[in-house]
Order: sequence, then C-alpha cells, then structure tokens
Amino acid sequence: MGRARQRSAPRGVEAGIVTLEVALMMFAVVFFLTAGVTALATGIDHVRCAEAARVGARLAARSESPAQVVAGALAAAPGGSRVEVSRGSGTVTVTVRAPERAFFARLGIDVAGVGRSVAPTERTGRE
Repeated sequence: MGRARQRSAPRGVEAGIVTLEVALMMFAVVFFLTAGVTALATGIDHVRCAEAARVGARLAARSESPAQVVAGALAAAPGGSRVEVSRGSGTVTVTVRAPERAFFARLGIDVAGVGRSVAPTERTGRE
C-alpha cells in the first residue's frame, strides 16, 4: 500500500546544532588547556621559589647583609617575587612568594608559588 513518510528536520537546523556543539567543545578545550598550562607554570614557580628561599637562607645564615640576602633570593626567584627574611633564636627563615598567575586570580583562586627555608645561624667572626 502506501509507504509511511518519515519526517526529518531540515538540514539547516542540524548543521546549526553541530556548529554549536563544535563551538562549545572548542571553548572547553581552550579553557582546560589554559588552566593546565597555568597550573604547570605555577608548579615551576613553586620550585623556583623553594630554591630561591634556600639561597637566601644560606646567605642569611652566613650573616650576609639583608640587602645581599634579598638580592640573592630575588636572583633565583621568578620575576615580581617578594622576599621576607626573619631571624629567630639561632635560625633564620626566608620566604619567597611569586606573584599569582592571572588565570587563577581572575577566578578568585589564590594560587601562587611559595618557598620557605629555615637554616641555623652560623657563627662567624662578623658577630
């Protein structure tokens, strides 16, 4: 007898849905790729801050001047880092903090490389 007609959506509508799916997929890929690269860079900053703190602590333990301690730590730290030096009873603590990465800062997440090193103060002839 007669064939049942199948209604199908016009091709223009299907093409629009596929275009939307591709656009959303591209946005997601770019977002997660950017987040991953930023997280990797933050991890590298953390390692560099830890090394800079060790350099600063070694200099401070040898009773170098505060300016030399800060300069030595900043030389090994990522650009824009802050260095804090504090002395305790027989120890010196150096903390290096890298600036936040813009991607995470815009999301309201405080993610920055931080390194802290504590070293015993050495006895030198300068004291």
